[in-house]
Amino acid sequence: MAGKARWIGRWFSHLCSSPIGALAAVAMVASPQLFSPAGAQEASQLQNHVLGIGNCPIWHPQSVEVCKHSLEKVVAALAPRIGAGPEHVHLLINEGASAAALKRKATELSNQLGAQDRLIIFANVPLGQPGADSTADTPGYVLELWASEKPENADAAISDGTWISTSAFAALIHALPAAEVILVLDTNNSHAVSMALLDGHSLDHEARPEALISSSGAGQAANYSADRTISLFAKHLALALGETDGTLLDAMSTAAAGTRQAAIPICASLMENQSQAEGQPADCAQVPEIHDPDDVLAGTALVPLDDSNLN
Repeated sequence: MAGKARWIGRWFSHLCSSPIGALAAVAMVASPQLFSPAGAQEASQLQNHVLGIGNCPIWHPQSVEVCKHSLEKVVAALAPRIGAGPEHVHLLINEGASAAALKRKATELSNQLGAQDRLIIFANVPLGQPGADSTADTPGYVLELWASEKPENADAAISDGTWISTSAFAALIHALPAAEVILVLDTNNSHAVSMALLDGHSLDHEARPEALISSSGAGQAANYSADRTISLFAKHLALALGETDGTLLDAMSTAAAGTRQAAIPICASLMENQSQAEGQPADCAQVPEIHDPDDVLAGTALVPLDDSNLN
């Protein structure tokens, strides 16, 4: 608690360093309910935890290092900005990002998280489409988690527990007893996931604040960076976390704007190279989407850059 008090003190001093921030600080002092246990203090003092999931299947064209790099770059930038120490950072990468490993980690987190915790999940994994024989138990798309070889088809992979459907993934998240959850999906087919994946789920915690960020919009496919060493959104999210003060919403908005701008020349090059190919090329005009009906992102304060050791 003393550590949290010191952080709040540094944050309050940082707030007062500008005229607008000083006015806001005066308003806060004049309205003590904003810092009451039942008010904003409750949200700001949540202990942040990070779960990173990164998987580049060996049958996909990109190197397994791309997902590893994307995940590690984002987590290295995110953890110090939200005060998540090594004991609160959990990484599942490639061989370690199997469905079995994810379920084990979920069980572990279920025993750790509670009403004083916020969980932020960053998932850089490909999404696959189930086959025509899919049942009501395997709706929508599937997370292609690690496997030593490509499954025969998505339905078989779900049946034998190699992959999980996005609906089952949402159910797993809803089973975690955190006070707040933020899910960042950075995938090759982000557009395939409904922005109501969490709050529209049958197991949704209606009273629990949740947010979902998708690295591309409806009908779009996500891009890699120009040198194809990292996902485009992961690159700009890491950059935004390294240069943006304020809240996690500020960083996510900066990352979304940077991704959108950087995608323009990359997409133009892809479209030119695919112009002679058969079929309609994917829409690569990447515009990330932020779904935050409960204002979780705006309520997640970033540790000031001067205190985060990122500068």
